[in-house]
Order: sequence, then structure tokens, then C-alpha cells
Amino acid sequence: MRRVLVIAMSAAAIALSSRAQVAVADTVYSQANNTIIERLDNLNRKVIGSLAEGREATTSGSRRFKVIFLPPPLGNLPDYGFALGVGACGLWKTQNDPLLYTSRLPVSVKFGFTSPFSFEARMEPVMYFNRNKLRVSARAIYRHSNEHYFGIGYAANRTMERSTAVTGYRSRRLDFTPEVEWRLGRSSAYLGVVANVGYESLHDAGSYVAQTLEYAALGGTASRSTLTEVGAGVDFSVDTRDNMLVPRRGLTLDARVLFYAKALGSDFDYTRLTIDYRQYARTGADGGTIAWGVVSSNVLGGSVPLNRHATVADGYVMRGYYGYQFRDKSVLKAHAEYRYMLNLNTPAGMLLLNRFGVAAWAGVAATGSNMVRYDAVLPELGAGLRLRVTPRSHLRFDWGYGTATRDVMFYVGVNELF
Repeated sequence: MRRVLVIAMSAAAIALSSRAQVAVADTVYSQANNTIIERLDNLNRKVIGSLAEGREATTSGSRRFKVIFLPPPLGNLPDYGFALGVGACGLWKTQNDPLLYTSRLPVSVKFGFTSPFSFEARMEPVMYFNRNKLRVSARAIYRHSNEHYFGIGYAANRTMERSTAVTGYRSRRLDFTPEVEWRLGRSSAYLGVVANVGYESLHDAGSYVAQTLEYAALGGTASRSTLTEVGAGVDFSVDTRDNMLVPRRGLTLDARVLFYAKALGSDFDYTRLTIDYRQYARTGADGGTIAWGVVSSNVLGGSVPLNRHATVADGYVMRGYYGYQFRDKSVLKAHAEYRYMLNLNTPAGMLLLNRFGVAAWAGVAATGSNMVRYDAVLPELGAGLRLRVTPRSHLRFDWGYGTATRDVMFYVGVNELF
């Protein structure tokens, strides 16, 4: 019954998204002889393509602010259940310069159909200045969600009973991460400074969570505890992807280190180091893409907050495990995925069949107490279906299998996870 509901809601979301984009296409392109499909394709190549690539599709230097509706935030996650929302994005240029990348302001709100109720509001502006030599961005998130904490390490986490009354807690979290980056010459690389300010209130802790030393370190009681984090650091990034939503070639690298200190107003002193490398290549077959990457997540220091350790499943890779079930000081992940969208040069293909595709992947994660000592290995396998909504956007249905726990996870989402 639940899967039927998910598929029905997905179909409704596709219909609403298509109608909204066709309406915008009629405004942008007044071509009376075009079919609805042609107008939709034109809109996405020009506008959504610009959003995904971070560049204006024409040589116009206009600073006019435009608003487009994004495919609705939609998904099903094992930890959070089915969710649906709304999203829009503002596009503009900070200067009258035809070579300046387009600045963007995506905003979304997503509601989780869980008990108790959960939701997330997200805003992630990116602005370019001075012939793309300066990039200013930020991520602001407010989330009210149902979370779980299984402890630190592998052995205990694997056998821990998963239930709201034992491992669960309610989280209300506000997180703000601004960045200022400078372009290195004419390359695609940026180097800059980054900060993070976060506040979290934890409520209704389960019996196991309430008795852990990590929870006690937050102060408060089993009914409510709080966590404040203030950190600053540096970030190095490279991004040559052809598309941010559904990439088919290029690479992305993000390496950052953040220092959290009581001197800055944080409740804990510790350091977070993350290196995230991903690459994409087209295969010989039309419509085929191979994506692979390596992610190293690490926390350094003796006083790391309860839920800030490195995790195996983060919603982007390792989809065969519950999010945040396995935590430790260091987690190293490697993954590879093959994606194929049908590309039939027939009337049936161009009208309907080319909207479908498949994906398959494999990954492995290692957890340990530091960056050179890992004591557990967690492999996973997965496969999925794809349904193209627009030339730059599609629905994703994924099944992940974690061999260490023998759990099967089902996901629904918009666009690729990485």
C-alpha cells in the first residue's frame, strides 16, 4: 500500500512540475508552432540547464531577476519516510557582464509524512562577482526531524535495537554555513574561508540515548538537551561537471577543514576534516554514464558531540544502510555507479520509452578510530530505475542492500544523489 501511495504521489508531482514549467515556457518562448514537448525542452535547456551548470545560456549581461519553479522536492528515505515539498530558484547576475556566471538562489521546503510530523526548509544562494573571480555562497537549513543514535563503533551498532523508544530522539536544528572563495587564476578551482554556526535542541531521547555518556555531555535532561556549534576553517574546491543535477562528465573535489572551539562560542573543541572526490564519464553507449568517487570524513579531538561523528550512510552514497547507524572518528567510502537512460531513435522511443532508465552500483565503507586505523568494513550493492521528467531532471527509485546488516533500503528522490 505504501509503495502504491509513493508511485501515485510521484505521478502527481510529475504532472504538477510539467504544467508549471510549460506555463513558464509559454512566457519565455512565444513560438506558436512548437508542441508542448518542444517548449518544455527549450525551457529546460535554457533555464534549468543554466541553473545546473551555473552559467547563463546566452551571452546576455542582463541583471534582471528571474524565478523558475523547480521539480518538487520529493522522496522516500528509510529514516524519514515519504516526503513532498515545493521549490523555486531565483536567477540573476550581480553585474552587467555577459561573461559572468549566473547567480542563483534556490529555496525549498519539504514535509515528511511521518509520526511525529517533520519538515525541512533550505536556502543555498551562490553569487559570482568580478568576472567570476569571487564566489560568495551559503547554506541555511532549519530541520525538525526524527533521528536515531546507535552509539560509536561497529560491533555495538550492528546489534543495537532500532526503535523510537530506544535509539530515537527528536531534533530541531538550525544550521548556517557561509563561504567566501577566490578563483585560482583561470582554472575551475576556488580557495576560500568557511564558517559554520549551528544550534540543535534534542527532545524525547530514547532509553539508550538518554543513558550514554555522549548525551550526558550535552547537559540538560532526557526530555531536552541543547548543542551549540561555532567553527571556522578553509575550503578548496574544483567543479568541472557539465551539469549539477544529472552530471555525465567532469569531476568535483571538495576538501575542507573546520575548527570548532569554545573560544568562538562552541560547546565543544574538535576539528572536522572532509575530502570528497567524484568523477563522471560517458560510456560508449549513448545515454550511459559511469560515476565513481571516494569520500573521507573525519573528526579529530577528544570531545566530539553526540551526533557529529563521521557516518557511513549520509544520503549520498552507501544507500544500503540506515543513515547514521554506523559512526566513528573516521569513515572512508568508495563507490561506483553505472547509469543508463534509453536513447531509442524510434517514434515510440522519442515519445515515451526514452524517459526511462536504470542504474546499478557497488560501494564499500570502512570505519575506525582514526584516519589510518579502520576496524570494520561494510560493503553494499544497489540498483534503481529512472524516470525523466525534463531533459535536466528525473525521478529516482533506488534499492540498496547492506551486506553487513542484510537490510534492504528503498529510496525515492529527484535527480541523482551525487
